[in-house]
Amino acid sequence: MQDLKSIGEGAIVAMSKNNARQLGWSLSFLMKLSKQPGMRKASLGFLIQIMARRIEDGMKSLLNEHEIDIKNFPNLITLRDHDGLSQRELGRYMDFPEYSTSRHVDSLVRDGYAERRPDPNSRRAVKVHLTKIGREKADLLPGIIRESNRNVLKGLEPEEAEQLLILLQKLVSTTEK
Repeated sequence: MQDLKSIGEGAIVAMSKNNARQLGWSLSFLMKLSKQPGMRKASLGFLIQIMARRIEDGMKSLLNEHEIDIKNFPNLITLRDHDGLSQRELGRYMDFPEYSTSRHVDSLVRDGYAERRPDPNSRRAVKVHLTKIGREKADLLPGIIRESNRNVLKGLEPEEAEQLLILLQKLVSTTEK
């Protein structure tokens, strides 16, 4: 892929649709990008924020088809694979602060997807378990995730998509708190 810093303002605007497609960019995105200050064109954070919003919007739409609120998504998918975690374990697993985890579990309980049960090994701790309806909703999530991933990655060749995922995994693992 071309170095973004080497692409000038005029060059971006003058790019043909074909060149934009070769880079995996839409012409409308190039037009918007050409109007951003120079640093944003090469800003990893800026580009990741754009993609995060687009991925979230797509996920919201897919989840809404199954009457699942996106705020419940991370907890449902985690509990699907690790039912019976304590709230603290659930938060650590997802890298969420405790106050946020508590609110999310409150939402799961309120929506009937989970219940809190006393931890038999600790008088103060509780375990979070999926209810029957929570398990049914959680079991829909892998298919929704696959569809979302297909939608997001459809502009890439399979090798590019695999390389992108490998690079993102490496970034996540090398920038851990």
